[in-house]
Amino acid sequence: MMDRTPAQANSTKAHDASAKPGESKPHALSEQIALLRNDLSGLADTVTGLAKEQFGDTIEGAQNAAADKAGELTAAIRSKPMQATAIAAGLGFVVGLLMTR
Repeated sequence: MMDRTPAQANSTKAHDASAKPGESKPHALSEQIALLRNDLSGLADTVTGLAKEQFGDTIEGAQNAAADKAGELTAAIRSKPMQATAIAAGLGFVVGLLMTR
């Protein structure tokens, strides 16, 4: 016979008492799995919300900085198109060399 603590025995009795008459254990197990899925879904939503709260400002700042740098790059390309073309060609050549190895 299995040794149970009083808390485990009460838990088992409470679970058995909550089962409806004629309800099979697999059905009760599927309900518990569904409840666990709901709990995990709620937990995932909570973690996502906290992450957005914590990192939202950081992400927004990074996006703004990237947009500013993109604007500066566009202005530099427009002011010196030949130099930008030569740089792009050189980078393309180097990337091509690296990819063939």
